[in-house]
Amino acid sequence: MNMNLKSLLILLITISNIFAAVNDKWTDGLNHISFSSMDTSYGMPCNGGGGSCINLDNTSCDTSTVSGKCPGGSNIKCCVAGKTPAWYINQGKYKNYVSPDGATVANSGCGISSLAMGIRLLTGVNISPETLFREGNQYGYYCGSGFCHGDLVNLGRLHGLRVSWTDDTEAVFNALKKGLGVIFHVRPESKYHFTKGGHYIFLYGAKIQDKVKKVYVFDPNGYNNNINVLFPLKSADGGIQVAQKQTGADFAILQKK
Repeated sequence: MNMNLKSLLILLITISNIFAAVNDKWTDGLNHISFSSMDTSYGMPCNGGGGSCINLDNTSCDTSTVSGKCPGGSNIKCCVAGKTPAWYINQGKYKNYVSPDGATVANSGCGISSLAMGIRLLTGVNISPETLFREGNQYGYYCGSGFCHGDLVNLGRLHGLRVSWTDDTEAVFNALKKGLGVIFHVRPESKYHFTKGGHYIFLYGAKIQDKVKKVYVFDPNGYNNNINVLFPLKSADGGIQVAQKQTGADFAILQKK
């Protein structure tokens, strides 16, 4: 067989495999990506609200699933949100306090709302995120369009919490298993649709399901309906952790001082 004919055969086999993938009809028994059912809706809210879209091929739902409320193939389902705890904060409801530069908790307070959830949960003090937002501006902890990592550390300290930033997912999982809270800095490159830009969400509770370490997400942006929803933790398991990023730790473990 000459090289030209051999190259042509390889090309024909490759094209055939691509069409097989698109039509989700692999015949060689191997585990290939099915392009027709690739999930492009990780974490996005279900149509009509009430939960988050998940890919059942790699994510389990801890409550129940509903069909027809998410874009994608038959493997994409709406995972119904769990019960909303009393300490949960929907930042969109807090618009009364306006900072000198026109910001409010509703449009710039995801980090503050996540910290407030941690304070409520771990200290029992029913603090308003607007109180923290006002303090942050008063003490100069506000940075640009929100609160930076160090700002959350300082504000947490004022309210009896030790806030420790880390990228150690084992430490994060163990902290959640012990009943501690965690703030997660969601980055734009995250595959989950918590945000189109920078964002903070609160994590509380963890479990091992199908041999995968998973955590419960409480997104202060309540309109996304990611409230008490279970997500994989590690990037290697298709989780919320961002594997490739430029700088900084993404997880802040909260514990009472």
